[in-house]
Amino acid sequence: MKSKLERHIEDMGIVEADDGEGDKPIFRRPGFEGVVSLTDLEKRIGEALRQARDKTGLTHADVAPMLGLHPQVYGRYERGESKLNVSRLIQLSELLNFSPLDVLLAAAPYRFGETSGEADQRARLMQIVETLPPDAVTSLLSLVEAMKQMNAGGR
Repeated sequence: MKSKLERHIEDMGIVEADDGEGDKPIFRRPGFEGVVSLTDLEKRIGEALRQARDKTGLTHADVAPMLGLHPQVYGRYERGESKLNVSRLIQLSELLNFSPLDVLLAAAPYRFGETSGEADQRARLMQIVETLPPDAVTSLLSLVEAMKQMNAGGR
């Protein structure tokens, strides 16, 4: 008989992976790209941050003090050498005017669809929704909830 943990691992399609840092295995869920290393995720996050900063025309030296950091420390985030925590991501999104979702989409597109095309479509949809005025969001939400109910009823 399988344990609760073994059933969860099997149900979720989670596989053992190497995080490249520790000596113990970790578990990850492969996506359409396979299992992306945590190091590669950090690099993708860093690249997304660099692109967001470049759009503002600011330099490392401009951004770092707003974060309470030395420019070299901030540079490590953009190079994927330091792990970015969620609170710092939120702070950066406030300072550089981007959606934290943009960084997640850049780092792990496979979390938003079974295929690259599906992930791209969901990303485009989410980016459009983020720019809609409040009344359009309310209308769209009503429409999507009605579609969901219709789909659930048709099972």
